[in-house]
Amino acid sequence: MDEVRFIMEDMTELQKSIVLLLSSRNNEPIKGNTWFQKEIFLIAQNSEDIEEEASFESDMYGPWSETVKEQLEELEQDEIVQKSGNKMWLSGLGVKLADKLRKMTPKERLEMIEEFKGLLNDLSDTEVLTFIYYTFPEFTEESLVRNNIEKNRLPTAIKLYAKGKISLQRAAEIAGKSLEEFTKVVRK
Repeated sequence: MDEVRFIMEDMTELQKSIVLLLSSRNNEPIKGNTWFQKEIFLIAQNSEDIEEEASFESDMYGPWSETVKEQLEELEQDEIVQKSGNKMWLSGLGVKLADKLRKMTPKERLEMIEEFKGLLNDLSDTEVLTFIYYTFPEFTEESLVRNNIEKNRLPTAIKLYAKGKISLQRAAEIAGKSLEEFTKVVRK
C-alpha cells in the first residue's frame, strides 16, 4: 500500500477538508489563522459532518475551533501542511494526498470549498471579520474587536461590494442600511 493511501485511512473528515481547502485554487496558500479558521467555518456551515466535528464556538475573533487548530497542527507534524509565520500551504506529500482526495470528493463539495477560499482568501482581516460577523452574529459575543468592526462596517461593506465579493443587497445588510440608503452612499 502506498504512503498516501495509508495516510488517507487515518484521516478524519475534517482533516480531509483542510487538505482540500489548502489544495483549492491551485494550491494557493492561506494568509493566516484568521482566514483559515473562517474558511473552514464556512465549509462547516455547509457540511453537517464537518460542523459537528469542528465544534465552532464564539471566540475573541468570531467563530473559532480548537479542534480545527489541533487537526491543522497534526497535519503539520505529519508534514502534509507547511507554515511560515502564519502563511500555510500543502507540502509535496500534501499535494499528492489532495490529488487522491479530489478524485474521491463530489464535484459540488470541491466547488463549495473553492468558492469559500475565493471569497475570503484575498480579503483583509477586517473585511473577513466584517463579512463573518454580520453573516453569523451569533458567533461574535466573545469578540475583542467587535466595536472596531462595528465602527468600520459601512466602508468595509462598500469595499466588499466593490471587490465583487458580495451583492449590493448583502452589502447593504452588512452596512446596516436599507438598500436605498446604501445605494445612495455607494453612488457618492
